[in-house]
Amino acid sequence: MRHQRQLRKRPFYRKDLLIIIVGLTISISAFTTPASTAFAQDRQALALQFPHVFVFQGPSIKKVALTFDDGPDDRYTPQILAILKREHVPATFFVLGIHVQKYPNMIVRIKNEGHAIGNHSYDHDNLQKASPWHILWEVERTDRLLKKTAHVSTRWFRAPYGNVTVSLLRQLGKRGYQVVNWSVDSQDWRSLSAKQVLQNTLPAVAPGSIILMHCAGNPKEILTGTVQALPELIHTLRARGYAFVTIPDLFTPHTTTVHAKW
Repeated sequence: MRHQRQLRKRPFYRKDLLIIIVGLTISISAFTTPASTAFAQDRQALALQFPHVFVFQGPSIKKVALTFDDGPDDRYTPQILAILKREHVPATFFVLGIHVQKYPNMIVRIKNEGHAIGNHSYDHDNLQKASPWHILWEVERTDRLLKKTAHVSTRWFRAPYGNVTVSLLRQLGKRGYQVVNWSVDSQDWRSLSAKQVLQNTLPAVAPGSIILMHCAGNPKEILTGTVQALPELIHTLRARGYAFVTIPDLFTPHTTTVHAKW
């Protein structure tokens, strides 16, 4: 009983509050992926620090950009392309070099159907932990494959997982790249249903939104929900007055990539 009374009378110190805050932070971070945490914390600061190199949101105009990562493949990419063609919607495909090698005809089709193509690295390595040499290898190897396969030269790059660092932005900025993240995440790589994909996207869309979706993935990723959600996503946003544009069209002439100098 005396021990209990002593506990009740014990004053509440600032260090107690600190312990509680730290504990809550650890608990929250346990359920948050490192990539999403870095993305949420750093993108605003990076966009301010590198305004001509890094973007995650377009100008505040009634336009949105659909972007598809990790492709191409011969399963989901053709279905997505068929829907975009039927709906007369241009999109931007951030492709992997390893898939450019495997599905060259699909890259040509993406280009011929009027879509923009961006570089998404060669094999989806986490460039946040990579050396400058390895980053350059990932980017330039994919560039060479795009030029060889479809005569495509792109200055648009999206890092795997959206993981960007100051050194990566400096390195790619000097070479004239614009690094593109996103402002709306469908989280479709989680093998979500069409309903879940729409719930993750539609409420978050605003003028200038860049929407992240996927047109390919590892064998365990089921993107049927993406394919099924895409027509409704397009129709709903059009009904709200949005026009669909590619990443180059979203940022031209509002922003211009420059060769960053440090």
